[in-house]
Amino acid sequence: MLAAIAYLLMLAVKFPIIPGAQFLKYDPSDAAGLVAGILYGPAAGVAVVAIKDLLFLARNPFGIVADFIAAATFVGVTAWVYLRGSGATAPRLLWAAAFGIAARVLVLIPVNFVILRLQFGMPPERVAGLLLPAIVPFNGLKGLMNAALAFIIVMPLVRRGIPRAA
Repeated sequence: MLAAIAYLLMLAVKFPIIPGAQFLKYDPSDAAGLVAGILYGPAAGVAVVAIKDLLFLARNPFGIVADFIAAATFVGVTAWVYLRGSGATAPRLLWAAAFGIAARVLVLIPVNFVILRLQFGMPPERVAGLLLPAIVPFNGLKGLMNAALAFIIVMPLVRRGIPRAA
């Protein structure tokens, strides 16, 4: 169900958030994967991301590969760090999200050199020129926005005792 929600969010809600890099579009679908990861473990969160991206694969294969790498890194790391502790606490989720966002940003730096070359034919010099003004802020901001959305959804659930991964 969360994969279907992620797919619909990716399909219906998409807009650029970084001026000068209109090809980088925010969508809230990672939040659904993060909810799954927090409630049921990192593997479930990554599975939600994988199913969502498999549904989109035919539309944009390079962009979807980049999305999967970005979302799986963010969701997997955030859920893993969050579930390493005990009890549902907001500070731990925020700390975990910071790790997930940092991992997303760092992993996407080298990935963008390959994906943007394959998808748009961008030379490495152009990609390097986009890293600080567009790519790094986009990935940080997208992670932050999706973490905030997931936080709003998941904290009331875990506080009410919705089962989470062991």
